[in-house]
Amino acid sequence: MGRQDNERFVRSVFEQARPRQIAMVANLVDDVDAVMAEAAAVFDEMIPNMAYVGKPRDPMAMNVFGCAGEIAVYVAASKHGVDVHEFGNALLIARKNMPPQGAAGPKDSRPMQERFAEFIAAGETSQTRENTGEFVFEAILGDRQEFDWGMNITSCGVCSLAAQHDATELVPYMCATDDIISDRDGQGLRRTGAIAVGSKQCDFRYKRGGEPQPLSAQYPDQIRITQE
Repeated sequence: MGRQDNERFVRSVFEQARPRQIAMVANLVDDVDAVMAEAAAVFDEMIPNMAYVGKPRDPMAMNVFGCAGEIAVYVAASKHGVDVHEFGNALLIARKNMPPQGAAGPKDSRPMQERFAEFIAAGETSQTRENTGEFVFEAILGDRQEFDWGMNITSCGVCSLAAQHDATELVPYMCATDDIISDRDGQGLRRTGAIAVGSKQCDFRYKRGGEPQPLSAQYPDQIRITQE
């Protein structure tokens, strides 16, 4: 795909999430249409400099594209008086109400080993990047005793994008959505920290059926759970 096709694809990610985003902000603002129109404008302004637009098939690309939409909606909602913790909790509730991962759209039918090998290679390539706004990470295959697989992120593409739009306080809530997905699918995610909460790295460790270790319990000042 060319650059214009890539940008159209990135915009489509925002549009596909629109119904969920509308429902998310409906209880937070009076004029949902105005907020969503402003959010769309913010998102369009992001695209020219957004990481991965030139390579939307990168394994980490959709993390940035999806979070960019949520950042854009937050930026718009904040101008209508919505607090970051209000928005963050609405985001967590919306994520809990989403259908299971992969319920919509085709699944990647390739063998797990092939997919993970691609992920490891992407991590190795990321180590050579400097100041690109992309993720820098390493993927780790576990021994299935302590953990099944994991990754260490030393530069966060979502944090980089959020910083450009004065939305860094929202990112811990985005991190907390990983715990929701893990709990729903029984992935047993454990982390001791994340870049968004001030750690040097995000140390993801997954153990299917294992005991999870949610960030919200470790960093309650930054991830203030007010509703279940």
